[in-house]
Amino acid sequence: MHYHDEAKESNSIEILTTLMDGSVDHEVARRVLRKFDGDVEKAASAMIEGDRGEDTQSSLWTSHSQMEINQPRPLAPAAVRPSSPINIDLTASQEGPMFGPSERPPDANWAMVPSNQNDVAADDLDRAIQASFEQADTGDEYQPLPLDQQWRKEGWPVTLRPTKHTMVYAALVLHALFYVPQIRERVANWRPALPEGATEAEPPKNGPELLMWKLVETFTNMDLAKLVDLDAHEVLEGFKPEPWSNPAQSPGELSQRFFEKVAGALDKVFTHEFIRTGQANASCSSNMGTAISTTNPESSYKMLPSSVSKPLDGAKRMTSSVVLSAQLSSNKDDIKRQVIFEPSEMIAFHLARSGTVTGERKPFKYPKHIYLDQFLKENIELAESKRVQQRDLHAEIQKLVLHNKSLTHFNDKDTLADLRSSIYYYENVADAKGDDERARVTQIMAKKLKNILAQVEKEIKVSDINIAKMRDQAATLLDCPELQRARYDLRAVLVHDGLYGRKHLYSYVQEKGAWWRIEDTSISQVSEANVLEDSVGLHLGAGPYLLLYSMALPEGAELLDLQWPPPIKACPILFACQNTYLTFRIRLM
Repeated sequence: MHYHDEAKESNSIEILTTLMDGSVDHEVARRVLRKFDGDVEKAASAMIEGDRGEDTQSSLWTSHSQMEINQPRPLAPAAVRPSSPINIDLTASQEGPMFGPSERPPDANWAMVPSNQNDVAADDLDRAIQASFEQADTGDEYQPLPLDQQWRKEGWPVTLRPTKHTMVYAALVLHALFYVPQIRERVANWRPALPEGATEAEPPKNGPELLMWKLVETFTNMDLAKLVDLDAHEVLEGFKPEPWSNPAQSPGELSQRFFEKVAGALDKVFTHEFIRTGQANASCSSNMGTAISTTNPESSYKMLPSSVSKPLDGAKRMTSSVVLSAQLSSNKDDIKRQVIFEPSEMIAFHLARSGTVTGERKPFKYPKHIYLDQFLKENIELAESKRVQQRDLHAEIQKLVLHNKSLTHFNDKDTLADLRSSIYYYENVADAKGDDERARVTQIMAKKLKNILAQVEKEIKVSDINIAKMRDQAATLLDCPELQRARYDLRAVLVHDGLYGRKHLYSYVQEKGAWWRIEDTSISQVSEANVLEDSVGLHLGAGPYLLLYSMALPEGAELLDLQWPPPIKACPILFACQNTYLTFRIRLM
């Protein structure tokens, strides 16, 4: 406890209020003064820097006039427990409760039992409640559209919905794959191997070929159907995805695993077709892209790696996913560089939360285009020279940052703030007391300090400008035309709004140059800015969770006339006759 002279304190408060030119009242000056144990100089410096003493523990300060008030007081006598319990009889028949011992005879119906005893009935009830949560009707049951709303508008995409809401994430993945032009074309051109002399192929019984068959059925319906709402039940039954059974499960992780499963099946089918036909063309020789790894330093999201491609005939096969997982997920300079000999047609990114974020969550920034040129074999020397330049620039930036810090801080103190406080003191506080020499020295000191402050601020400004220029230069070193030829365009984005259910997952897909938002049965056209800047779900740790990119198509190229199985292509009107998609046999004509 601190005791002080009240007269001295009043005099100090007057000095402080005069120093601040009346901008603070006496109470603020008193708080700051007491915060620094009566030291006027420290209190003045603190007030100049904006300290108003809000965190002062005034209870530590006691004047002589308050000592008597703060003396310990005698404690109140402890409460005396009554000899008999006081009961409230809620079972009485009279109006209102009676306070006092109950006079009613014991009644087993009102008996109280300990809550910590094992009760088989209670355990059964707990299990029943848990089961009801797991099997609860979330209001997401499958509801077919009315017939007058089922007709597809010209140029509009279709929806692909599962009958079970636990499979909605998987249907969105298949739906998104349809809007990757290379995948759609390759699926349309696929034909199963026929036995010798046969002209019609029966559906396979199992294996990747059966999954491909179901995917051909689905994609054919999505391209040619006259109905806007298609049922994904049959195709999902073939792929058997994990159910999204509770809110704690991440739809992003489920989608990543399901995408790997689908990509793996397609990779096997296309590889087998390449071996069987011997056609070394891009449509059947390159690998399906898989999720690759990178991080965004300005957000709480990261892209996690996954691998579905497997060695063929014992040979090591270098895919884009393997290379980029190593390159983009590591900031080390001494990492062993690998190269891509043949890039994938498609690449998928799984976005996942990393670490704990405090405060406002920034949206994940993903581009509409990405380039793989820096990882291609023919560009490795050029790309490596650019990376060396980047490292040199980052080293120079770090030197300038440390130099600025040495100018602005010393012993963990803000030297610029101290300089400004000193200048204020010499210009506004220091009293010459009628001494001309003292006044002259005071003015000289203020001028010198102002010159020093101006020089430091100018040097910091120049450093900041150079830092900004070097950062921009480092960020764009790999954006040269020589490394921007293997372009990949964004095709689809899958988004989770953070809640659980059929209508809390949606996607953006691009069709014929336009972007569309698909949410259950709802279809709406949106701008590109909506796709790239959607912040829905970020406050719940959700948001976009899967991005699909594929190789850029030649300017003006469109998939106008895909080669779907002939019987289906010849009878597109059949798709207006039923709500579910059409199953078929493939005939060679």
